[in-house]
Amino acid sequence: MTRRGSALFVFFLATVLAVQPVLALGSREAPASGVLVRLGALKGPTGIGLVRVFEAPPKLAGGDTLELQAVASADAMAAKLVAGELDAAVLPVNLAAKLYASGLPYRLAAVVGMGMVSVVTTDPEIRTFEDLEGREVHVAGQGATPEYLIRTIAEARGLEPDRDLILAFRLPYPEIAASLVAGRISLAVLPEPFTTQALMGNPSVRVPFSLDQLWAEATGRPGYPMSVLVIRDSLIRDRAASVRAVLDAYAESIDWVKANPAEAGILVEKHELGLKAAVAAAAIPRSAYVFTPAPKARPDVEALLSVFLKIEPKSVGGKLPDPGFYAEIPKR
Repeated sequence: MTRRGSALFVFFLATVLAVQPVLALGSREAPASGVLVRLGALKGPTGIGLVRVFEAPPKLAGGDTLELQAVASADAMAAKLVAGELDAAVLPVNLAAKLYASGLPYRLAAVVGMGMVSVVTTDPEIRTFEDLEGREVHVAGQGATPEYLIRTIAEARGLEPDRDLILAFRLPYPEIAASLVAGRISLAVLPEPFTTQALMGNPSVRVPFSLDQLWAEATGRPGYPMSVLVIRDSLIRDRAASVRAVLDAYAESIDWVKANPAEAGILVEKHELGLKAAVAAAAIPRSAYVFTPAPKARPDVEALLSVFLKIEPKSVGGKLPDPGFYAEIPKR
């Protein structure tokens, strides 16, 4: 979410919460005796891990029914959550924290995607992070994980981001990848699947070093979470068996996706998750899909959110989430 988008989101959030304070408190009734559990996933790499659930939704307890929605953008997802139109969602970790800080009753159930960001270049002289000094680096996602990742690593390695790096934010993700392929730019920071798109499109494109490794050296944490699953608090409390079934199905889907990237790619295109089958299949091995329950993931989540808080407090709602954000959901 860009800084402009963040400001618009804050205005929208305040407006909706003022006029519809009760709207986000319960699932609507399913046709049968149970409730309809509405789960949204962002189109693109964020939703790939859930694709097996799109294909074969699990049976839930007590007559409950699972409905899946592919949502086009983080702003659209936030709007649906604010309006009470979803009971669970897969979204960026800082957006989850921001919604929780605003008072919305969605708690973190699991981290479902770790670091998927890379420095990508056609310049043979780029071998280390220090080689970025003085060069224009196209960054997709101003005010989001790619920018804050680069800033944190730069500072840890003795560079001043605003002085020593030339960070350019004028191109969106797809245009950066296309510009690398066409040779119009030579250096960028991209998440998946755009890194894979660039690598597939031009044999001169390469990843010169691992940002994951540099993040670990800078923060002492082995990885940084990018995507999380949040669930409405009342659903966790009142429909525990159904929530557990959704979590188990999601974890199994991630395992299946990682083991079957070609088949998963076909389903990604079938369910209109925003990627062609070939691109999704190629990106899956480079994408860090995981299923880590919230209590176990908390140290990594807080390490990344602390970076957001330091650079742009509004991006996480002005504070780190309290312990209640991290839902502990018993196994069956």
